[in-house]
Amino acid sequence: MVSFRKKKSSKNVDTTTGKDGDAANSPDAKVEETQTEPKPAPVPSKPPQMEDIPDLLETMMTEKGEKSAAATKRIYELCDVGHKQNRVPMVCSGKYDVLTPLAQCLTQESGDGRHLACLALNNLSIPTENKRVMALGPSSSAVIGGLCKVIAEEMQDFYLCCICLMNLSFLEASITTMLQHSPVAEGSDPVAPLDNPESLIRILEKLLNNAPAVPKSGSGKSEGVRWACGLIKNLAKSEENAALFGKTDIPKCVVDNIRNTTAPPSRWTSNSLEDHKQR
Repeated sequence: MVSFRKKKSSKNVDTTTGKDGDAANSPDAKVEETQTEPKPAPVPSKPPQMEDIPDLLETMMTEKGEKSAAATKRIYELCDVGHKQNRVPMVCSGKYDVLTPLAQCLTQESGDGRHLACLALNNLSIPTENKRVMALGPSSSAVIGGLCKVIAEEMQDFYLCCICLMNLSFLEASITTMLQHSPVAEGSDPVAPLDNPESLIRILEKLLNNAPAVPKSGSGKSEGVRWACGLIKNLAKSEENAALFGKTDIPKCVVDNIRNTTAPPSRWTSNSLEDHKQR
């Protein structure tokens, strides 16, 4: 499972530096030359508290742009690596519905709020108790649907969504339900996953079909394919799911990519693209 610490890397983002989706910080305004009184020092912002969650969720749902992204950032901070103890209460206490607003943020055109929502969902998907709620609970359709939308459109953060789904797939009780995700318009008849281009299985198939034969190591595309293969590995533990995968191009894509890899098997590290595929 993958956690996100506050450090700069392709997967771990420091959201306090004004980079990588920090919409709360902005450059200080220039001081006019005629100003005689020094500007007062800015008051440090108060760290978010659990009791702030209802107001933060309200802002996320009703505001847009920087205000919404700033509230999403505070939600992320409440479940970051320094606040692991908050992760289960945020999802399982019954006091808050953090999942629906975070899933809504995944559909935003602006990358700031979406990026922070991806980070928060990843952290919340780590505890086993949360996996069941996120993958099988009332908000599961919104969460999985939002993650699938980002992956399908290959937005900048789509690899984070693949990681989140992989985290959820470690709960074996959820894997059959997850692969049956096949959204339709409200009031429409259900559509089988293999007949729906917006289903999770068809989105994964499209991602692998469109992947370069030898993805550039460390690129967003490469990371997305890597974690998508980890997700497929977990989902295929169910015989029913394995049979579904067999009716798609996914097995062929996996075999082709293993053939095209340039790294020898002795250098296939844990959680590498080759490691996920050969399993």
